[in-house]
Amino acid sequence: MKTRQIQTLIKTVFFLSFLFLGSSVFGQHVFKGSVVDASRNEPIPYATIFLTNTTFGITADEEGKFSMEIPKGNYDVIVRMLGFESLTFALNSAELKPQGYKVMLLPLEDELDLIEVEEERDPAWYRNLEIFKMYFLGSSKNAKKSIIQNEKDLRLDDQSQPGVLNVKAADVLKIKNPNLGYQLEYVLTDFSFDRRRGYIFYGGNPLFIQDTSAQKGKLKNIENNREEAYRGSLQHFIRALYRGKVAEEGFEIRRLDRIPKDGGFLDQLTSQRLDEESLLTRGEDGKVTISYDFHLHILYKLEKESSEYAGIMNGKKAINQTSIMKLEVDSLELYENGGYANPFGIMVEGYMAWERVADLLPLDYKEKSGQKP
Repeated sequence: MKTRQIQTLIKTVFFLSFLFLGSSVFGQHVFKGSVVDASRNEPIPYATIFLTNTTFGITADEEGKFSMEIPKGNYDVIVRMLGFESLTFALNSAELKPQGYKVMLLPLEDELDLIEVEEERDPAWYRNLEIFKMYFLGSSKNAKKSIIQNEKDLRLDDQSQPGVLNVKAADVLKIKNPNLGYQLEYVLTDFSFDRRRGYIFYGGNPLFIQDTSAQKGKLKNIENNREEAYRGSLQHFIRALYRGKVAEEGFEIRRLDRIPKDGGFLDQLTSQRLDEESLLTRGEDGKVTISYDFHLHILYKLEKESSEYAGIMNGKKAINQTSIMKLEVDSLELYENGGYANPFGIMVEGYMAWERVADLLPLDYKEKSGQKP
């Protein structure tokens, strides 16, 4: 089964211009500006602004103004307000405009249609809901504890395309993940499950909100669960590549060639380990890009597959986590926080693909020093 793990995706027309406020900002990494109705050039009060895949978010004031300190790094920003098209744009903390930004949102012309939330659903809707949760949240121990608190905002469509389940959401999904200690506000932009091809595609913009209601006795468990979710993840691997510490952090990589044969394919794995530097270009400006034209076989040696995955995929004793990663673009810039420039730039299979939304961590997650469990 092929799965695209997408960091962020949104399709919309938007306007972004610089707002000159006539004042200087002495602190670095301050992201500020105002949110305005593009049709009337009037402030939009109380819009939500957040860095996707992080814990950093803020609500604009009654005049549409906002200001927040953000960590070093590259991010996608999403700005949303009920009745307006959501907007996303890229942001580099090193290139912030001290005068701020004027963000202009377009009013929505067409709303999602609209079954009332209270209306009862038929049995097919509930069956499709379980399919959606399995492939969106996942089937890990974290997924089993996670709850979509407004699941009736989901629009589950298995009629428009035969054999395909398409899902939209009428509102931001509110997902409680007690194992990892987060409340997610997830702007779902795409979800499609092709039953015949076994193909899953999804995209969205999550904001991670720390669960401050967790009892003190559970905080240690939450910390351990987060570290377990991080170890061996795609985020961990991208950070290890960026740091040039793939082997040191427990990964072993090899070249895998996928050769077409008899209507399918044959995988040929080389015995020689790869040095990550053969895949990377490190520019004088500090940028790190990865480029290769084969499949990358990734073995994480410091942690076994979870029992849930081992039971589903192998039906036997768990082995070390194994994944396959392919670039969908010629080259891709990697970021220190574990993110990367093009949300469509990576396709993963195996263990990394099995871990879904319920196993995600924010890009500002700080791992423990040392990676041995």
